[in-house]
Amino acid sequence: MDQSNIFRVSPLAHHADVSNQVGVDGRSGVILEELAFCVHLNLRCDPSDSQTLTAASTIFGVGLPLVPNTFHEASDTRIHWLGPDEWLVLAPMTDIHLSEKINSAWAGLHHSVTDITGGQTVVRIEGERTGQLLNQGCTLDLHHRAFKVGHCAQSLLAHVPVLISRGSNNENGICRFDLVVRRSYADYLAKWLLDAAREIGFVSRLGYSQPSTSLSNNS
Repeated sequence: MDQSNIFRVSPLAHHADVSNQVGVDGRSGVILEELAFCVHLNLRCDPSDSQTLTAASTIFGVGLPLVPNTFHEASDTRIHWLGPDEWLVLAPMTDIHLSEKINSAWAGLHHSVTDITGGQTVVRIEGERTGQLLNQGCTLDLHHRAFKVGHCAQSLLAHVPVLISRGSNNENGICRFDLVVRRSYADYLAKWLLDAAREIGFVSRLGYSQPSTSLSNNS
């Protein structure tokens, strides 16, 4: 099917006109950005099968993470551990046929690949007060000594199920978190984040409908 003429709408498109807000201290403590139009794939396979793991490493350029609540990434692809035999893959839309490549590589092996691209989006939060913002609605200990770079966890944020992952700090030491959220919850979560960030100040890049170019920690 030719998808070149399909018009994609970001789940947060109507937030594009949200004005930035300075916090009570005169600064903007966080930047909120949507990484729209990534490929989202749910993988299930036998992690004890060496043939399966080898094929996965060849496809992704990195092995499936086997340590609970961690993620691996190579280039613009990120693989999150969800359970003993389950992973979430995020990739740029240039890899729209990634599921077909995986099914081909795993042909004859016990596995499943489910494309859930249209049902989720990613909200990236970065800034020196990111932890302060998230701690208002999440019970996880997100301190860098407990929730380190390369860690991820499924939890609730403002009563919304999310997958939280911590990327590497940029050159200025500012932390970065990515939130994978279902499309049906995205609007509520965005509104909650904007409201919760009013005191610390924010720059909003939510709702911009250009495809995400990179999930990499180096971007």
